[in-house]
Amino acid sequence: SDVCSSDLGPAAASFDDVYAQISQLGAATGHENEANALIGKMKSDIDAAVAAAPKLDGATVYHELDPTFYSVTSNTFIGKVYEMFGLANIADGVEEGNDYPQLNAEYVVQANPSLIVLADSKCCGESADTVAARPGWDVIDAVKNGRVVVIDDDIASRWGPRLVDYIDAVASVLMKMTEG
Repeated sequence: SDVCSSDLGPAAASFDDVYAQISQLGAATGHENEANALIGKMKSDIDAAVAAAPKLDGATVYHELDPTFYSVTSNTFIGKVYEMFGLANIADGVEEGNDYPQLNAEYVVQANPSLIVLADSKCCGESADTVAARPGWDVIDAVKNGRVVVIDDDIASRWGPRLVDYIDAVASVLMKMTEG
């Protein structure tokens, strides 16, 4: 039988949802053992990446979905990834009930994030250079310290096995934040 993505339910909203969907897909395709092995490997890889990353007291993150300053809160799937690393999200509490608030440039500058993650490079051409060129953004710690990170739009928005790639990328950035 054909398996459609609609048969697997809505987009994953948590790690457990990702694992459940992989398990369901494995069962539906007759690959339960492979699916369970993949889930186990993902869990151990994620645990290892989080354990290896430094915990940075007071570090904050701004996750940019597009150049009009749409972001995510800690209530979102991606927000939970940052939370795993102990990062405070500058979008939290900006607009109650909206987990994808549109911030403005002044707010981001004032919040002064330690880390800026761009998930809008493919769609919109954003980069560390375009962020640094934004009026007033040169005073943001993330910009001054070279902590504007481009994450592949697909890895940052489509969950499944590539979730490990995203978590590894965040861990790598945090490790570089503590180097020299």
